[in-house]
Amino acid sequence: MVHYDGLYYALGSRLTGWGANPNQYATATKLEGPWSEFKDVAPPNTNTYGSQSTMMVKVVGSKTTTVIFMGDIWKPKTQWDSRYLWMPLEIGGGKLWLPEPHEWTLDVATGESVIKHS
Repeated sequence: MVHYDGLYYALGSRLTGWGANPNQYATATKLEGPWSEFKDVAPPNTNTYGSQSTMMVKVVGSKTTTVIFMGDIWKPKTQWDSRYLWMPLEIGGGKLWLPEPHEWTLDVATGESVIKHS
């Protein structure tokens, strides 16, 4: 969960064990609700780009605030080779979106993130 611009955003995955699934989010102005309906954070057919949400981290800089999606990419048969997906989210106005993963950078002083498209 993260608080951003007056709204709480709760993000979660479905109960599919090790398997990735379409993660969804809901919003509320107060923790006790009422909460919105859950909506997809990424195209459902991508199964959240093969990951499951772990948490969101808010980086407040001198120029802007970036919220980072942190997800686990589990490999149950080769757990030692499991990975992570960290990617800046598009957030605001009640919307939360995880763009397609690309290389990116973050300036922790300013809070600015830049996605490098190939």
